[in-house]
Amino acid sequence: MSGHRRTWFVVLPDTEAAAAVAAVWGTADCRALHHPSGRPWILGHWPDDQPVTAQAGAVALAVFGTSDTDTHHLRRHAAHVRDPYDAHTLAADLAGSFHLIATVHGTVTARGTLSGLRRLHLADVDGVPVLSDRADTLAAAAGLTPSTERLALRLAHPLPHPADTLPLWPGITPVPPHHTAELAPGRPARTRAHWHPPAPERPRPDAATALRHALHRAVAARTRDGGLVAADLSGGLDSTPLCFLAANGPADLLTVTIGSLDPHHDDAAWADRAARHLPGRRLVLPAEELPAMFADIDTPAPQGDEPFTWTRTRARDEAVARLLATHGARLRISGEGGDEILQALPAYLRTLLPRHPATAARHLRGHRARLRWTLPAALAALTDPRPYPAWLAHAADRLTHPAPPPTTQLLGWGTEPRLPPWATAHTADLVREQLTTLNDTEPSAPFAPLAPPAPLAPWHVQHQALHMLRHSASAMRQLIDATAHFGVPFTAPYLDDQVLDACLAADPATRGTPFAYKPLLTQALAPDLPADLLRRTGKGDFTPDTHQGLARHRPQLAALTEDSALARAGLIDPDALRRACLGLYPPHTPYAALDATLACEHWLRAHPHP
Repeated sequence: MSGHRRTWFVVLPDTEAAAAVAAVWGTADCRALHHPSGRPWILGHWPDDQPVTAQAGAVALAVFGTSDTDTHHLRRHAAHVRDPYDAHTLAADLAGSFHLIATVHGTVTARGTLSGLRRLHLADVDGVPVLSDRADTLAAAAGLTPSTERLALRLAHPLPHPADTLPLWPGITPVPPHHTAELAPGRPARTRAHWHPPAPERPRPDAATALRHALHRAVAARTRDGGLVAADLSGGLDSTPLCFLAANGPADLLTVTIGSLDPHHDDAAWADRAARHLPGRRLVLPAEELPAMFADIDTPAPQGDEPFTWTRTRARDEAVARLLATHGARLRISGEGGDEILQALPAYLRTLLPRHPATAARHLRGHRARLRWTLPAALAALTDPRPYPAWLAHAADRLTHPAPPPTTQLLGWGTEPRLPPWATAHTADLVREQLTTLNDTEPSAPFAPLAPPAPLAPWHVQHQALHMLRHSASAMRQLIDATAHFGVPFTAPYLDDQVLDACLAADPATRGTPFAYKPLLTQALAPDLPADLLRRTGKGDFTPDTHQGLARHRPQLAALTEDSALARAGLIDPDALRRACLGLYPPHTPYAALDATLACEHWLRAHPHP
């Protein structure tokens, strides 16, 4: 089935030169949409039910992904479009996760999602500017070679903005997620910002109402076509509400609970409590019956346009996707993104302090008690005046230093990147040089780096939320790619634009209070869930599963170091990595650093270059 294959598309301008370039993708199994002029517009491979399209005269619209629109609604909108950007007023009215692409009197505009889950890239192919949702598709067409220097960046964790958006092929430019790209005859490609982070000022009751409305529409967009819909039921406050909202739709519900090896893990008990209130079928998958963490680590997954982040859980994710396919599920609803958007890191105190100093002082006391901060350390971090470029330059100089204290991370611009102990000095030099030469892109200019890197939002708390959310969306995008051939795609309502906007607009004390757990969500969905399920104040931790998986699969991990592509490129010390895998794992080195290294190893093996 076509829906079981990896999807991709390219978007061409309405020119004769672009029509000639279309032959690059003109294979028998390549689908095509055309401009009203008759020239090729969108080429690629996508499922039979994609996209939703409509045309009215010299205007054509295409929506790729999940939304609550249909051809009739799209055609009515197209009939009222007068200029290329009129077309995109539609996006604010649609729920779901989608690309919106328009061709209006010869000018093409396209946008993805704010989280970056659905993204766009630009490249020059034989002199023609081409957009695509996949960097590797553009790289193959343009004959580009991946960069060892760019791959070295991916060994740093967490990769800061804007380094985390750089494609591994120089010559490809990412379209910022909050921008609309434009391809117009006779003009260079350019972008225009269509969204700015909202000021975090909306009172909790208003914010909760907006969030409830957004989540209801987001889940309804997934269930509107009926069939069997699977939904993760971990028992946590992210996934559980989505199950209840999905149960209200026309689709049949299949909930999925994945166990842990940790006997003290309480997710299962909360999931059991929720399941008693839910209709439909349920799958309970004990950890012992699923692949362990790091299983099949010596067998790489199909590699896409960036290294697959969640290497340790890939075998488990594939096993669950295979099982859901046998049950006939058509998609799997995930709570991914909930942690990032439903709660705020303590940097919100910077925003709260000038508006409500007494409340900020009370919250600071709560965070200090919970996180064991000293008052001098907290005040120093809270009043650190450095702008984002200075913070980034400081972080670039400290790539191999011990991690800074939590106060610095949680009250500032975010977690400083660090290289793992097995990275070479050459890698540190490459990463440091790239971080110190990063530029930002002027919104109205043609894809030209002109300015020092700017934060994702002027407020520290909003920048941190967007940065974490885009990391989450990147990992989810890779997971969707890696499991596409099973035909049960993941979908993540918390990553939808309307949900993100509702949460970011909330007063920061609503999302970040130390005195309640995800209070914005619990107030928003109080009418939809049994009250006892909203009283949970934490979530399960799968660290013991990771420890046991690492111990079980040490031989396979060590085998990857025997003939390491990263070592041949001079990026890691294979002996140091082998010691980390076979002996005591280095203290203060997160497992995410090992994930990143293994992901880069597999990716480089799949994309060898001189």
